[in-house]
Amino acid sequence: MSSAASITRREALKRIGAVSALPAVGALSACAEFDPGYPAAATPRFAPIQWPEGRERTALVLGSGGPRGFAHIGVLKVLEAAGLEPALVVGSSAGAIAGALYAANIPAVEIERRALELGITDIADPAFMQPNRMIGRALQNFVNTAVGERLIEQLPRRFCAVAAVLGKPELVAFTNGHTGAAVRASAALPSMFLPATIGGVTYEDGDMVSPVPIRIARQLGATRVVAVDVSAFLEDTPERAPASWRKRDEERRSIIDDEAKDADFMLRVRLPYYAGGSREYRENLIRLATTQTRDALAKIRAVLG
Repeated sequence: MSSAASITRREALKRIGAVSALPAVGALSACAEFDPGYPAAATPRFAPIQWPEGRERTALVLGSGGPRGFAHIGVLKVLEAAGLEPALVVGSSAGAIAGALYAANIPAVEIERRALELGITDIADPAFMQPNRMIGRALQNFVNTAVGERLIEQLPRRFCAVAAVLGKPELVAFTNGHTGAAVRASAALPSMFLPATIGGVTYEDGDMVSPVPIRIARQLGATRVVAVDVSAFLEDTPERAPASWRKRDEERRSIIDDEAKDADFMLRVRLPYYAGGSREYRENLIRLATTQTRDALAKIRAVLG
């Protein structure tokens, strides 16, 4: 395991800033900051979902949550063991990362192994002018390598990465094109990554508009939807938590609760309030999600089965 996997996000960003002082790294970052990393023909875009013939149009929606998104792996492990396979996987932010690997038909246990071994150096590409933020190309490359350099439409399972248009309450569903770039746009958390520009439009983390994009799944044609929410429970918020965190949690919960009405079943995974980056933290999240998904398996089977 990389030793970087056990450091906090703040410490990681400090280290990234220090790395960016090296001329060679700075030059590489500057190139990655302006080069999209894929040919124009592979530009991520929306195209109608080609649903499989003869089966229900079921969708699994994996929500955003930063490090809390490791919990999605526990969900995927249980679904795989139960033989439940949705026809479409929709992901936002961390959910898009997990969803892309799942859509590539990578076994859940292998997704877990990669997640536990992932270090900050695997996705560290400091922005030339803003070394406290990452460009996102390293994350893009990580995802694209993991899925075998396949475009979204070439993945074994149908997949959609949801991103928000920068500064607007507008979502875009990427269902075709470069998988890594689409996920990068979906996971461009403003406090950590630069916005991602695709086809002349700038995008940021889908969490900013729709943390659990259930309605996108419906708009794509899904007739049955299971959604997974890994965001914090408001009642678990510590009294010492900053007011800004509490406000954002409340805003996120309001959006999620409103959208949850359009899901056939919403699995809310209860996790520790404070996020972390250590291997132990990830293992605990996967374990908690595995247990809670097993407890809800009958309800999930009723929708996806």
